[in-house]
This record gives sequence, C-alpha cells and structure tokens, in this order.
Amino acid sequence: MASLVKHAVDCKVLVVDDEEVMCRLFQSALKDLCNVQTCLSGAQALELIRKNDFDVVVSDLLLGDIEGIEVLRAARQKDNFTELMVITGHASLESASKAIEIGVSSYLMKPVSIFDIKIQIEKALATRLFHLKSVMLMKHSDSIAPDIKGHIHDITSLFNFSRKLMLSLEIPEIMRVILDEINSRFDTIFCVMAIHCHDVVEIHAMPKTGIMDQAMLRASLFEHWDKACNVFDRILFDKDEIPVALYSGRQDAEFAFENTNPICIQLSVMSNTIGTLSIFGKKDFIPSPDELQFLYVFTSLVSSIVEHGCVDMRARLQARTDGLTGIANHRSFHESLSREIARADRTLGTFGLILIDIDDFKKINDTYGHLVGDAVIRNLVDRVSVMTRRADTFARYGGEEFGIILVDTGIDGTRVLAQRICKEIAGTPYMHPKNPIRYTISLGLSLYDGKKPRQKNALIAAADKALYKSKADGKSRISEN
Repeated sequence: MASLVKHAVDCKVLVVDDEEVMCRLFQSALKDLCNVQTCLSGAQALELIRKNDFDVVVSDLLLGDIEGIEVLRAARQKDNFTELMVITGHASLESASKAIEIGVSSYLMKPVSIFDIKIQIEKALATRLFHLKSVMLMKHSDSIAPDIKGHIHDITSLFNFSRKLMLSLEIPEIMRVILDEINSRFDTIFCVMAIHCHDVVEIHAMPKTGIMDQAMLRASLFEHWDKACNVFDRILFDKDEIPVALYSGRQDAEFAFENTNPICIQLSVMSNTIGTLSIFGKKDFIPSPDELQFLYVFTSLVSSIVEHGCVDMRARLQARTDGLTGIANHRSFHESLSREIARADRTLGTFGLILIDIDDFKKINDTYGHLVGDAVIRNLVDRVSVMTRRADTFARYGGEEFGIILVDTGIDGTRVLAQRICKEIAGTPYMHPKNPIRYTISLGLSLYDGKKPRQKNALIAAADKALYKSKADGKSRISEN
C-alpha cells in the first residue's frame, strides 16, 4: 500500500480510456492537482496496476479489449483503499450495480467537463487521505481502549457504507446495498426491509447465503407480521398482494432456514415511519448494546436515503405516466416507440402499432359531463390493459386517443388483438351508477418491419391514416395501413 503520510499533490491517479482525447482532458484538468498517468487499453492498465501504487483509478466501462470493471476490480484487489471511479457514456442500473459491488465511489458521465473532473478527483483524493489516516491510526491502536477502537471502526464502516449507498437512487440497488451490509456485519439468516413511503409499498429481502424462495419468506413474515412489517396498515393492504423483491446472498452456499424471532427497528424521517428493518438472526441471536447502538445509527442514516429514492422513483414515474389513467403518457409512448424501432432495425424483427380513438367522445362529455367522460376513459384503460402483455406499451396518446406498441408481433397478431379490443368495448357498456353507457372505439394499425426501416413519424402517420379510415367507414372497426 502507498505511504500513509502524503498530501494530495503527492497522490497518483491512473486514467484508463480508449479515447485519447479523454486522456488528454484528464491530464490537462489535473496537472496542478496530482500525478496523472493515462493509458488506452485494459491490458496496459492491469500491467500498470501490478507495478505501481495508485491512489485513484478512473476507468471507462467500455474499453477495446476488456471491461473497465475488471480494471477497477484489479485495483481494489491490490489495495482495498484505492479510490475507484467510472467514466462512461453508457451507464445503466446493471453497470451501477457491478460498480457499487466493487466499491466505485462515483460516476463521471460523458461528455464531461474539466470542472467536473477536478471536483470529483478532489473528493476522491480527500477520501483516500481520510482512509489512509484511519489505517495509520488503527495500526497504532494498541494503546487505544477497545471500546474506542471499536467506535473508530464503526465510524469508518458507516462512512464507507454511506458512500456506497449514495452512488445510486434506484430503490432496488439501495435495498441491495443495505441488506448486504447488514448480512455482512451480523450473524443473520436473512434480513428484510418493509417499505411504505411516498406510494412505494414493497418488501425487500436477502439471505446471508444462497437463495430464498418467496413462499418461505412470506411464511416467516406472516408469523411475525406485526413486528417485522408494522409499517403496513392491515386494513389497507392485503399481505399476499404486497410486491416482494428477493436478492441472492453473497455466497453460493445453500440457504439454511431457521425460524427465529426477528430484531426489528423502524425507519423514520422526522416523525414519519417509512419502513422497518428486520434481522432474522441465528438461534438465540441477541445484539449487544454496541451492536444495537450501531443499528439505530445505521437506520437513521439509511432512512433519508430510502425516502429520497422513493421520491425519485415517484417523480420519474409521474414524468412517464398519465395522471388520469396511470398508464404511459405521450412522452413515454414516443420513447418506447423509438426504442422498439432501434431494436427492430438491429434484429430485423417486427412490431405492431395500434392507435385507438373513442368514437363520439365529445357527445359523451356534452351529455353526461366531463367527470363521466373521465370515467369512460378509465374504463377503456382498465379493459384494454388486461388484454396487453407486460412487455407491450399501452399509452394515452392524448385526450381520448391511445396507442399500443406490440413488441415482437407480426401483422396477424396485431390484427387479432385489435379485433378483440374493438369487439370487447362494443359488446359491454360502461356500467355508470345511473345507467349503462355504451361507447365504441375506432382503431388504426400499422406494422414496423426492421427489414424495411422507416422514420417514427412515418409509422405514426400510417397508423393515424388507418384510424381515420375506420372513422370514415362508420366507426367501431379496425383498418390497416
């Protein structure tokens, strides 16, 4: 490991990127801050890491020869205190998960500015020096009382954990990091986070080792429901319908189940309870006073992060969903359509597009009022939703018009679904409390073929033209274009 006593200017930074312009940018940004070495390939980076001690290693995820994650993993294996950073133009939840797992502290997204580079490297160097000082203190800890030594260890652990936790605002990744930390620190069988925060209602669980099935988890939770999941109001939620996310344990060893009473601590922000952390320990597991104190500090730390993740999830969901119906909105429809076109072009596959319009919708509004009109729209959405697959996109395109993107579907499959929807809506009225309201829909459909690519607007125009043909031909029917 590098010298424990140093200043930032003495620190060494390795930058790995197969774009020479990025390497030059880092050298220019950091020339007055630290010693910078760059390389253009993963193989060269591995050789440099083997021969040198680096305080910070920054790597692109996509290198010409090997994955950047492998470069970062090699740096971490050599020195557990080396700061790791990712620079990429292709970040995803999967790549973030891998990066967090090996201890990456931050992402730099391309295109990146000199200002961002300097700020992130300065933070990384400060953290590196903080770690080195902590290690130096622990090396000279023979004269420190055991309780103080343990407290220093807890502070360092919480600091490392909080940095790992802050790398992602995705709820699944936040939960995975939290549960993994508890399992690694305590003598657990499995641990559970029950969340009810900002419309996010979920249970997340992870065994210490192996894989746990949902039936086993639910059986354990039901036995200790009031204690382990007291965040859920039994009047409002059916236990069987609460979504459960299961994560595999860190080791591949077989999961060994023991039914024990959990240690449960509430997660709260201000005076609001947002969840419960439940530790199902091995037989007779009772945390010591110091361990219990750590758990209370730990849950105080993670509560705000969990809440922020839930707020972020709700905000992103609201940005992509229609407020009246809860399905995808106009923006999300266009994003999905662009994505499916790109995939069909790549795979030379096909997908179907259906546009739907409620016939004579203005007459419904004029006769019954806008509240009933909104109810008819929701009724249509409820009935069509059960006929589409999870992989498909069903969106409110605007007003009383809707769109369905049918992935990996040919013209015959698209036609069959369109006919089924048209028949279902025409055959069953909306059961308004005062009297049934019959309404119909017109549909226009078109097929996208990756072997004959065309612009998105052209595809929409083709389906729109078919829709208006259905209207002109008498409504309550489908047309193709």
